[in-house]
Amino acid sequence: MENERYEGHVVSIKKDLVTFRIDEIDSMIKLLKKGRVHFDLTEHEPEQITGIQRRKAYAMIHDIGMAQGCEQSYEFQKLKVDLKDSFCRKSGYGSFSLSNCSKYVATDFISWLVELCFFKGIPFQFKDLVNTFDTERQVFLCLVHKRCTVCGQTNNIQINHEDTVGMGNDRKHLNHRNHRLEALCSYHHLEFHRLGSKSFFDKYHFHGTKLRDEQLIALKLMSQKQMQEFDEEYEREKLARRNIDE
Repeated sequence: MENERYEGHVVSIKKDLVTFRIDEIDSMIKLLKKGRVHFDLTEHEPEQITGIQRRKAYAMIHDIGMAQGCEQSYEFQKLKVDLKDSFCRKSGYGSFSLSNCSKYVATDFISWLVELCFFKGIPFQFKDLVNTFDTERQVFLCLVHKRCTVCGQTNNIQINHEDTVGMGNDRKHLNHRNHRLEALCSYHHLEFHRLGSKSFFDKYHFHGTKLRDEQLIALKLMSQKQMQEFDEEYEREKLARRNIDE
């Protein structure tokens, strides 16, 4: 992996003492604990790949390599080259380096890696994904591939209704078209109900997504017959209210 890079902003300057606020302090602290205290400073290029993006791209390449049996560093290096070449062929981008490419290329490359992992069933770390990938797309893919949207695990996956279902409602007879949905493992599903939707969003930074009719059917959350029954029920209720008003 290339040298770690961090982004920061100047807070104050007092002669030769400059105070910075580091954007990714948790990651940098790991280096400080290892005894790293000297760093090179370079002027920030706003359009250039960020440190978070670079680390996420390398982490995903590593996860893909582990799933494919890579062990030696040269194997991971070859995999990186192959993945970048495949991405460029499919996206139309020219060759690029993860050291200094634009943040837009990095975003698209990471998105491509994420979807590759989803479709090939390759496990990968979800850490920092919210900072590097389309969150709504992530929620949808987790529903399709039955992965927890928070941690990525595939065991005990449950469909959470972000909009309250309400006590006494039969979840087996529920119109999912009216709800934002997200896939959660049993642990994070319980956490959602413990924290509430607002605090859960503040912690994990994503909302559920409303699915189209064909998507609900494909995921076997509803059938065409159920949808028709709900539509007929709503029409009867609408007609009844109209009769009362008249």
